[in-house]
Amino acid sequence: MKKITSLILLIWLCSTSVLAQQPDTASNNAAIRQMIKSYEDAWNSHNPEKLAANYTSDATWVNWFGAYYKGRDDIFRHYKQVHNTYFKNTRYYTRAVEDITYLNQDLAVVHVRTGLAGDERYPGQTFEFRRMIVVVKRDGEWKIFAGQNARLEKGIN
Repeated sequence: MKKITSLILLIWLCSTSVLAQQPDTASNNAAIRQMIKSYEDAWNSHNPEKLAANYTSDATWVNWFGAYYKGRDDIFRHYKQVHNTYFKNTRYYTRAVEDITYLNQDLAVVHVRTGLAGDERYPGQTFEFRRMIVVVKRDGEWKIFAGQNARLEKGIN
């Protein structure tokens, strides 16, 4: 009986240790979705400081034309330039967070469907995108570490 009790205790200790290492996906999912909403709100207020605040200091970003930006400061300069010119009247929207895949408790890959209207270079057109972002949790906050935007052609879901 003592061996059985010891075995049950050992199994319970191991299972609680494993459970303690699992990410709180419901809480993390909500925080990641809130970060995505904050990005959308910052875009629509055309605030480059708030947009850049969604990125880590060492983040990288590739836009839909293939331009590469490295570091939050570079990303900020890009947003400042475009939101004072051809993006100044755009409306950005999040259609769906398609998936959130955790690589560990502080690292996830997220696919987001988005759209953009009002780009002065393309009057009257609305574009749909699929964003792939790698997000990290640093100091309790989820931020974009890397990402790339792909414009969806007509008929692509």
